Amino acid sequence: IDYYMEGGLMRDMFTNKITTPEHWNMLMLPTAYTVEQLRYDIVVGNDTVVDPSYDPNCALVTNGCVPVKIISAEKLVDHKLGPAVSLEIADAVDGKQGMDLIAPEARGCVWKELIINKKGLKTFIDRNGSEDDYSFSRGHLESMVTELDRLIDKYGGNEWNEKKLARDLVALLEEHRGLLYDDLAEGRFRSRMMKRSSSALPERFGSEE
Repeated sequence: IDYYMEGGLMRDMFTNKITTPEHWNMLMLPTAYTVEQLRYDIVVGNDTVVDPSYDPNCALVTNGCVPVKIISAEKLVDHKLGPAVSLEIADAVDGKQGMDLIAPEARGCVWKELIINKKGLKTFIDRNGSEDDYSFSRGHLESMVTELDRLIDKYGGNEWNEKKLARDLVALLEEHRGLLYDDLAEGRFRSRMMKRSSSALPERFGSEE
């Protein structure tokens, strides 16, 4: 998230510190190095003053790596919210080079055919197995909350909160954090004695028409 929100700024994914191009290139090859070999304090040095560098690939993108819009995949497949989200996506790309969109009056029909009538590619809600197969441990959920806390504090702060993109991001992150709080409070996590119940999830995706 930081990578795109900050336009490709090179950061160490483990410490979130601004890093050097050399360290960044190592991070982009995770199977070539161990976690120990990628440590910031070893490769860069905790006391090193690092000048900000940006991923050169962002220069190849028309408007850089900063997102045009932030949407929720869960809301896109939601039977109540999805149609409006799909129109937001269409509006974001309409008129852009190489984008030849169907007429506005037909766009709602496209969403219905793809999501309701299942004529498109499979989405995450079509995966095989039960939710038990994708459950998390309590530690996983707590780590997710910690990371969401960091992102919400950062992009909800004074430096960012005047930007609509950041406000949209924070709203989605707060929503997801609330779901994680619910999972933790209600014991919906994997343990030796308990697995997450598959019956707890469908209402999140608006399965009602």
